[in-house]
Amino acid sequence: MILSVDFSTSGRTQASFADFAPRLDPPAAAFWTTLPPTADDAVALDGYVDWWLTDVRESGRRVTAVLGYCAGAVFAAALAERIGEWQDTPALVLFDPELPNTVGLYKDFHAAGDSLASLLMPEELIEFHEAGRQIERRYADDLAAVGPELALIFTRAVGTAAERLELDDDIRDDLAGVFGSLVGYLAAASSIDPLPLWARGIAITSGPPSYPVGREIRFDVDHDDLLRINGVARALSELLSGDRTESTAGR
Repeated sequence: MILSVDFSTSGRTQASFADFAPRLDPPAAAFWTTLPPTADDAVALDGYVDWWLTDVRESGRRVTAVLGYCAGAVFAAALAERIGEWQDTPALVLFDPELPNTVGLYKDFHAAGDSLASLLMPEELIEFHEAGRQIERRYADDLAAVGPELALIFTRAVGTAAERLELDDDIRDDLAGVFGSLVGYLAAASSIDPLPLWARGIAITSGPPSYPVGREIRFDVDHDDLLRINGVARALSELLSGDRTESTAGR
């Protein structure tokens, strides 16, 4: 089984592991992707890894590789290490690994606001983006402070749209919950130090990695497209088949 970690939502521009898995040749016998806990799951920020591992261990499947994209690479490192407690440690493969940061969160915040364009009045959307920029000016790169503030702005915007359009509570909660879930995901990742494990892992990248990795395979592609490139899938298939030949892979 291959286990992958990413925060993937409908409508996002980046390719996801759902795009990637069908490109593997041979296909993976099982390809699992983690889902972030919801508010109803009541998982503590330091409990994400344990929560995911419950299903992995109960499945009885042998995990051959753990993959992580962006901040998901943080969780992937922790998962691979923990899985190694009851089986051979799986391969750790990092796709453009990044520590949680506010740059990506601000980008996601403004993209999430734009996704509400059909529900908000033009002046409300302008106010939404300006509120986000004010948070950026106030807190800069303090992720712990920025996350809750941006989530509150987003939740208020959803509430404004829901009240005017008379959307029911379930729709309101679903709309607001996605961004709140992202904030929780990044906060949970911030509690993990993956760097010692990344230094022994394999990174498949679209540019120079920001942190030391054990081995790098670089592709001249856009970051958003990394998981939809056939050559990237071939590289992973070769790694998992035991082909350790240094690759200069491209498209």
